[in-house]
Amino acid sequence: MNAKTRNKLVTAVAIIAILALVVFSGLYRVGQGEQALVITFGKVTDTKGPGLYWHIPFVQHVISESISAIHNVEYGYRTTVGGTSRSSAEYADMMDESVMLTNDNSIVQLEAIYQYTIRDVKQYIFDVEDPASTMHLAFESILRRNIQNRSLDDALLNKDSIEAEVLPDFQALIDKYQMGVKINAVHIQNITVPQQVTSSYEDVNNAKNEMTRRLDEAQQYENKVLPIARANAYEMEQGALAYKATTIANAQSEVAQFQAVLEKYKAAPEVSRTRMMIETMEDILGGAGKIVVVNSDNDVLKLLDLNEQNAVTGGEGQ
Repeated sequence: MNAKTRNKLVTAVAIIAILALVVFSGLYRVGQGEQALVITFGKVTDTKGPGLYWHIPFVQHVISESISAIHNVEYGYRTTVGGTSRSSAEYADMMDESVMLTNDNSIVQLEAIYQYTIRDVKQYIFDVEDPASTMHLAFESILRRNIQNRSLDDALLNKDSIEAEVLPDFQALIDKYQMGVKINAVHIQNITVPQQVTSSYEDVNNAKNEMTRRLDEAQQYENKVLPIARANAYEMEQGALAYKATTIANAQSEVAQFQAVLEKYKAAPEVSRTRMMIETMEDILGGAGKIVVVNSDNDVLKLLDLNEQNAVTGGEGQ
């Protein structure tokens, strides 16, 4: 084999090797539960599901993400040391995230986890800048709004209700951002009163309990006194009505008597005056035992013993 033939053979082998390298370097596999994006000159030109594919080396590159893996994100705390069979996990509080305000101006500390899967890799990677941070801020805004609509007791006692309300609101906001993410679950790990303000809350609760006790005592006193007062008021009212009726009846009777006397007086004034004088003298002298009659023209006192007269009259009658 001469030199010329040998050079051609070497060139052919080199070309074949280069072609083989290009072919094999362009092969890629998309695993089960993954989605791959083919990027050509910085633009997404194709989307691939599970399988074996080829792309143009140095011109195209491939980005793949799992669309079946569940991602867990901690909120309000971070795991600093993972737990093992011999030791428990260690956590660090993120106070700037976890501290929230309720609608009665109380402070709570909340720790939560949300889980999500990527369902559209193109939207997740290219349509939103920094999707992880954007999702975290969206979760925080939904969670804080929910807590701000609750009282302290409601927030402390109803974790399940908070989870059930936050999940659909969180998903709706993520869909509005077109992030290509499905929220699988929201778990409230813990809701507590921060240790720094626990003593203040105990004072508030004691004051509330004292207020409740005083209100109960006042209610009991009201229930005891009010019926008695109402009964006394009713009795006084009935007594006043009876007195009113009696007074009006007596007044009407006296008016009737006066009217009768007046009519008789108008008919015979002299006779009426004489009769009224006699009746008046009977009323005045009727109870007198002795009557002394003094005559200015005579120094003799005339004595009329009514008791004796009555006795004589009574004896004669017998």
